[in-house]
Amino acid sequence: MAQLQSPAKQQDVTVVDGMFGLVDTVCEGGGMPGRMPGSGWVSASQGSVFLETAESTVIHARLRVEVWDGRAEIDDEYWRDQACVSLNLPSGRFIIDESDAGWEKGPQLPAPGRWELRIGRREIPDELPWGATRSDLVEACFLLQFWPGDGED
Repeated sequence: MAQLQSPAKQQDVTVVDGMFGLVDTVCEGGGMPGRMPGSGWVSASQGSVFLETAESTVIHARLRVEVWDGRAEIDDEYWRDQACVSLNLPSGRFIIDESDAGWEKGPQLPAPGRWELRIGRREIPDELPWGATRSDLVEACFLLQFWPGDGED
């Protein structure tokens, strides 16, 4: 069974036109990645992932970043919207691309290289996790579970 490698970290982000992105600092300026096959809300390339909210009116989202030593468990009933992607991260350090709202420092992984990422999305009117409430202006939550990839391209 996979083990959490460090305490989970939370970060609130600004959502512009229903989207925001996590971009490896080395891949900054690489443009918008292509939509992931089978997903209507995730666009990904080797060094970036852009996430969409179900409603374009969402303006704030809360991220929870978890780093595991292997594939983590997830509650499929609670996190009904899910996607998985493989990333090749030259630095392992992210910036958050908030489009017209700018950039901000994002999460940092323990090492560069190949990482697997499972994303869970949950939005109002559903109950939001981690103590997020509408009064915080948080209207969507994204669970980001990272674990080391197999190193193959």
